[in-house]
Amino acid sequence: MFKKQIIFVFVCGAVISVAHADESKDAAKLEATYGFSRSNQSLINGVLINYKTDPTLNLAYENTRWFASIQNGLGAWLVHHDQLKSGLSINYMMGRNESADKRYAGMGNVSGTAMAYLWGEWQPIKDAITLYANYGNSLSDADAALGQWGMTLGLPLADKLNVFLDHSRSWGSRQYLQKYYGVTMSQSISSGYREFMPSGSGALYQNTQIGLVIEARKDVDVIIGYGKSTASGALMNSPMLQKQSQPISTIVLNQRFNLN
Repeated sequence: MFKKQIIFVFVCGAVISVAHADESKDAAKLEATYGFSRSNQSLINGVLINYKTDPTLNLAYENTRWFASIQNGLGAWLVHHDQLKSGLSINYMMGRNESADKRYAGMGNVSGTAMAYLWGEWQPIKDAITLYANYGNSLSDADAALGQWGMTLGLPLADKLNVFLDHSRSWGSRQYLQKYYGVTMSQSISSGYREFMPSGSGALYQNTQIGLVIEARKDVDVIIGYGKSTASGALMNSPMLQKQSQPISTIVLNQRFNLN
């Protein structure tokens, strides 16, 4: 799992480098976001039941025609305006590693997979309100789908200091729920969990986080956030979940590069 994730990071970095070389004549942007976050989504460990603080990284390149990033994959713009963006891409659906989380003991690994990915974000009030949503469908398992939608509110507190509030919700198809939170008969024997077969799609988590954005330099921001992630009532039917709420936190640097 670790090797697959690291290879994925370096492939995205290579794609961005090639894009910069080939498309430098177009208006382009390059950003890097790196730091640490506590969540159930880990570049190193994949999907987790018990949230963990792990390194986080996003490299994002875009020009007027297409984009490449670790977060949104490699794809083309459907809409590309200053305050409204939407893209269709090939992205990566994380797997899980049995050894990464004690709650997965006896459950086996789930391989990551390529997925078709549709995403968009809209700022009805620039830098103050951002609405976003995404939907991904596995290319190796047509019924495994994952979606998210949310809103970020921003407010200036002082010169070079802003506060933000972010709230999001996630959803999974029945097949996604079965792969990551379900327990088959054979898994029940090896893990000791009762058998659990989700009957349909449903909500996964709702996340709320408040934090600060500090402009350290003209092209460098420090982002600090803290909040709570709450599993849905339906998700708590999975015998692997012990607690409904867990703390989430973020501390990252966001660096922008001038390509012109």
